[in-house]
Amino acid sequence: MLIATELYSLIFVLELCVNSSMKKMCQLWLVLATLLVVALASCNKPVAPEYRSIENFRVNNLGVGESAISADLKYYNPNNFSLKLKYGETNVYLNNKLLGKTVLDTMTVIPARDSFLIPVSMKVDMKQVYANALDILLSNEVNIRLDGYAKMGKGALFFNMPIKYEGLQKLDIHL
Repeated sequence: MLIATELYSLIFVLELCVNSSMKKMCQLWLVLATLLVVALASCNKPVAPEYRSIENFRVNNLGVGESAISADLKYYNPNNFSLKLKYGETNVYLNNKLLGKTVLDTMTVIPARDSFLIPVSMKVDMKQVYANALDILLSNEVNIRLDGYAKMGKGALFFNMPIKYEGLQKLDIHL
């Protein structure tokens, strides 16, 4: 719709230039209008990267009251251009109980049409883990839910993109 409006503006400028004695001014407006139409036509809103899996889950420091864990979140970028991940925060739930919050504040370049890993780490209140310990040890599988957002974009334009995932995840715990 916006491109059609710009095309009508371009036609209007062309009519003015044909019927006007200000040729240089009209040529300048024609060039600017053409550049605007091309710029608007080439701007596509990025599609959110697709969640694939959690890989390399590790318990880095096991404590009675608090532990440190880390993992790599695997995503796929379906866009035909790279993106930049500027910031992100996600609440992590284990069997529907808040396990902790992870924050990513390092600029990361996301390749075009490719899979990529985002390393995350967080401190875990072990009371939440103890409530699910028997299930974790017996099945080595838990329901994991991610709920948050990421600030990503291209060039100087950044936007918030939701992070939503829920599913059963096998745990390969390395102590």
